[in-house]
Amino acid sequence: MIKLIAFDFDGTLADSVDFCLSVFDIIFAKYMGDKAPCREEVYQSFGMNEPGVIRHFLGKENPEAEHEFYRIHRQLHPEKCPAPYPGTIELLDYIRGKGIPMTILTGRSETTCQISMECLNMGHYFSSFQYGSPEKNDKCGHLLKLLADTGLNNDEILYIGDAVSDATACQAAGVTCLSAAWASSARVEELEKINPGLVFRSVDAMKNYLAEKLAE
Repeated sequence: MIKLIAFDFDGTLADSVDFCLSVFDIIFAKYMGDKAPCREEVYQSFGMNEPGVIRHFLGKENPEAEHEFYRIHRQLHPEKCPAPYPGTIELLDYIRGKGIPMTILTGRSETTCQISMECLNMGHYFSSFQYGSPEKNDKCGHLLKLLADTGLNNDEILYIGDAVSDATACQAAGVTCLSAAWASSARVEELEKINPGLVFRSVDAMKNYLAEKLAE
């Protein structure tokens, strides 16, 4: 029986990956010039939170760059990421209507996650939040902490995320991952290989799966 559903944010609840990359483009162009990393390099560093990504490429902490990232993220959010994916609110309403609590487990920092929750008016759906670390991508560790904190068994939690690393982290933690493959950034073929049978091309397809799963 499913007693908790945890969500990733970027590429899962909102089409925000390119938005985040565009903010990094601005920051790295300013602070690194022609030595700025390409988008694929930045994307591969996701899992660390935003300060961690900035420190990784700048080679040191830079509070000015980090604060500027937050400022630009808030400023551009209404233009670059004005709404969640179509069908997302209906999915959240459906899960809440079933009495199942939801949590956010993201690689993002607390600051940008809460900016997005505010801009998209979604924070009230979630009972708790776990944020990323500047040191490393450790979703497996976060999932294990979630299990320990809630006292739930592995088969009582579902995790919904878009990245291949989400699926591998879930496998390491013994938690079922539902792969959200509706983002333009989704690596669909890789997801199908690592998480066969649990890759969903649309929010509605995942909602239909959950309706069957929760009826069991």
